[in-house]
Amino acid sequence: MSTQTKAKKLQVLEAPSPREALQEAVASFVRRGQARSLSPRTVEFYQERLGVFLRWLDAEKLDLNPADASADVVRDFLAAEKERTSAATANHAYVALRALLRYLEAEEWIAANPMERVEKVRTTRKLIETFTQEQVEALLAQCSRSFNGARLRAIILTLVDCGLRASELCGLTLDGVSWDEGTLKVMGKGSKERVVPFGEATRQSLLAYVSRRGNLRGQGALFVTSLGDALNRHELHRVLSEAGKRAGLTGVRCSPHTFRHTCAVSYLRNGGDAFTLQKLLGHSDLAMTRRYCELSSADVVAKHRQFSPGDRFLSQVQKAGGRKRLR
Repeated sequence: MSTQTKAKKLQVLEAPSPREALQEAVASFVRRGQARSLSPRTVEFYQERLGVFLRWLDAEKLDLNPADASADVVRDFLAAEKERTSAATANHAYVALRALLRYLEAEEWIAANPMERVEKVRTTRKLIETFTQEQVEALLAQCSRSFNGARLRAIILTLVDCGLRASELCGLTLDGVSWDEGTLKVMGKGSKERVVPFGEATRQSLLAYVSRRGNLRGQGALFVTSLGDALNRHELHRVLSEAGKRAGLTGVRCSPHTFRHTCAVSYLRNGGDAFTLQKLLGHSDLAMTRRYCELSSADVVAKHRQFSPGDRFLSQVQKAGGRKRLR
């Protein structure tokens, strides 16, 4: 057997299966994200969503090379995800697959990107949940004088005052707090840093919490657990959820995002402008800010109906009754 024939046979034996080729493509995409210094949360998001796609392929017994990921396959997967979870979650998968296949096209793993022919899943527009002032007061009333109580009060006021995302709040550091300026240094999406101001009530709650937190050697995170570990998003959600139950909240989720919505709408109701709000929240565009504006505008209509200056003269207006000749 010639050396050339042996080499060809060895190449055939070492050729990866379609499944292995797709896994390697996903792994290459993830490594590229890490090399670009994407945030750990973003990399984790891609791994989670693409992992769901790979498991769906296994369940459907579809052994695909990267080039076999056609528009029809992607549509079938998105339809299955929508039925299994929700349209919003299916669109998370859409975003991850779009990023993966764009990368594979750029790196010439595939000849064309099938996502160009796949549309996002249509979603229903949900109402924005916000807390009432009474609900926030009920939550604050659950804060005891213990370490956990001081931390909960500081978390609630920081969220409702600054509108931070869960990951942003957990990423706050002691060094990032400017007590003189009254600002927080926040690491937002896409590793974009911004400075967010806080008010006097938040300042006092943070000072009270930090005095109980003390100086933990080697721990720079602002918010920590009772064991001194950095507070993570899962623990934050648990803490807030339990506080909501103790406060007897109904009809609204006690989550960081509800506080973010409450902050945004309250800011606009109090006279703040949309462009400043966009910067405070770290939005890349005005799309979400417009939704907050719509909600605050609806509030203006409701308030006008309640306090209409013209309605003070209602008794002076004759009720229209029947048809009359114009004079």
